[in-house]
Amino acid sequence: MRHNIKELMRLLWELLLSICSKKVFLFVEPRHPNLGDLAQLMCTRTWIAKVFPQYKLIEYGSFFLPFDNDLKSHFYNFPIIKMMLLKLFVRRNDIFIGHSGYFFVDHHAGWFAYELLLKTFPYQRFIILPQTINFYTPVILQRVQKSFSNHQNLTLLCRDEVSYENAQNLFKGIHLLLFPDIVTSLIGTKRYNHKRSGVLFCMRDDVEAYYSVSDIAAFMSRLGDIRKERVDTTIKLTQKKIEKEIGLYIEEMIEKISSFQVVVTDRYHGTIFSAIASTPVVVINSADHKLSSGVNWFPREIFGEMVQYASNLDEAWDMVQQVLRCPKMRINNPPYFKERYWDCFGVNEL
Repeated sequence: MRHNIKELMRLLWELLLSICSKKVFLFVEPRHPNLGDLAQLMCTRTWIAKVFPQYKLIEYGSFFLPFDNDLKSHFYNFPIIKMMLLKLFVRRNDIFIGHSGYFFVDHHAGWFAYELLLKTFPYQRFIILPQTINFYTPVILQRVQKSFSNHQNLTLLCRDEVSYENAQNLFKGIHLLLFPDIVTSLIGTKRYNHKRSGVLFCMRDDVEAYYSVSDIAAFMSRLGDIRKERVDTTIKLTQKKIEKEIGLYIEEMIEKISSFQVVVTDRYHGTIFSAIASTPVVVINSADHKLSSGVNWFPREIFGEMVQYASNLDEAWDMVQQVLRCPKMRINNPPYFKERYWDCFGVNEL
């Protein structure tokens, strides 16, 4: 509770200081130790500073999470007070930005927060950064279709072709764009010269995992005595520590990846981090289309075999062996996404 009170006071103070300024409000930014989500936040801050240099950034957080099982924690997040402050301080020329992620799925509360914002501020300019869209329950499909359609000031970015098609079928009268995850803007901006060896498994351990722990353990055992390690992009650190050094922890993960010959991952940001590190990556299934569709962003003529998708673990094994047989393979990935998408994505395109 003490942390939430401090957060509320910080928010009030920032609003008071910026009362005469044009503001960009960022909603539902991550407050948890997932490096992929935090990398999105870091890149989003950079993008906002570039595109809206005359605006004051206000990070508003998750003010309303109706599906939070911890109701006491939700109550102490002060959702009513935060909404009252927003109504008091928002101005017509202020801009709303929705944080990127996998919010447009039945069980996530992010889409509900965006729905509430659209209902409360129907004429506000609202940009929702790249989303995976995967609703499946009929009653929720009908609700989001009604809530998000016909908002002329809403721009929704879809981060894969399946999501874009889903959005086209669901939402009418809004500006839809097919756009890569914002963390791809870091690809081609860094160079690493480590001696590379072994296989890194960057694997999720949640409901979105397709393969079991024993499946991956068997794969790793099959590799024998070569260097191998299993990590996840979710780390065990307190929120306070993470907020102080977001960039440091992200860089440490990419540095680790850059010391391996090849990565096997079922994490979307494990894929992107590998591309940033210019480490070949073999992408395996997750429980939905996010990975199988997401790898289509990496054209073979640009990235060669640096990003490969395996439809099963036998295919993944063959791809890993192919990379391991070429220890001198060294390719620095180009800044393809930065130059083709994010450097060009400004006020005129929104």
